[in-house]
Amino acid sequence: MPALINPSRPCAVPADARALLQRFGLTTATLLTTDRQSPKLRHGQARARSVILYTLPAQSLAEAINPDNSAGGPRSFVPELFALAEAHGLTQKARAYNGCPWATAGCGGAGGACLAWAGHAGMGSPEKNPIVAARGRRTLARLADPEVFARALFFSVLRHLLRARRDGLPLAVRLRGTDDHPHHLQRVPITPAEADAIAARYGVDVTPGEAITMPARLAALPELRPYEYSAAPVEGSLGLIAQRDAGPVDVTSSFKPDAPTACRRGMDALRHGFRLAVPVRVRKGAPLPSALTLTTGGESITVPTVDGDAGGDHRWADPHGVAVLLRLKNARGCGPEADAFSLAAHGMPQHLADGSALLTWEG
Repeated sequence: MPALINPSRPCAVPADARALLQRFGLTTATLLTTDRQSPKLRHGQARARSVILYTLPAQSLAEAINPDNSAGGPRSFVPELFALAEAHGLTQKARAYNGCPWATAGCGGAGGACLAWAGHAGMGSPEKNPIVAARGRRTLARLADPEVFARALFFSVLRHLLRARRDGLPLAVRLRGTDDHPHHLQRVPITPAEADAIAARYGVDVTPGEAITMPARLAALPELRPYEYSAAPVEGSLGLIAQRDAGPVDVTSSFKPDAPTACRRGMDALRHGFRLAVPVRVRKGAPLPSALTLTTGGESITVPTVDGDAGGDHRWADPHGVAVLLRLKNARGCGPEADAFSLAAHGMPQHLADGSALLTWEG
């Protein structure tokens, strides 16, 4: 790694990336949410600095630019995003966009339990809460030019890497904060001149080239901990194995109890060495189950659990082949369909579409 020549020297964001961000009211400083802004991330500050990319999930962008959407609260029409989509010729793309191809009614429908509507993001209307609009602007910017957006995102990561280095900590990077976008397929072109500027400003070697993907770019940076959650199946170009091998990136499989093949997918993920993130309806302070058993087609698999809410969001530090239990957060505007998105906190078998799930407690 080259020496940090001049930490105060500006490393200008490439002109194309800067122009794209400006069109949508963004900067490299605001593109990623940091542990200074997120209460969940602050829990893990002693282990690493953290940044997450938050966009609008599933088909929420289409809902946000629909003037007839009167859902109320954060899921309602956002005039600012409608105006931006119209001004930049993105209305049709925004209406067709689905950020979560494996979303179920319980997580991503109009009344789903998606975490995008929990916490600060679920407070008040879009006019009184800028978080939804900011996530929408990021989503529109990516739709406008995915490759240039990826370049802007990479330079934003470099900016935060410098802060983490000053603190003597690694930087944890998660790009699927509220969606399941295939970042592992996205190219991030870097010119020789940009590589030289990055070395001078950040003290890291970046290989120039047109075809290097985002995970490969991130994995090549020292002190970085790239990780993701994904509801994808194990196999295929969008699958968990392809995501894991792309960087490599640490990937945790998201378990959706209301999916038609929930048990099969969960068991496949565990058998291929992935963690399984499982939402559970457990009260804060109540003891968590010690094991999860999934059963389908006469086969069963039992794995130990870990508390996914303890110590922040650092999944990359958890063991593989376990169930990461996440206490269900209250999403604003969720309906009865949200109940099927999580497991109940009892010791009886819970019947799912293709099998059953059983939680057990020690003693």
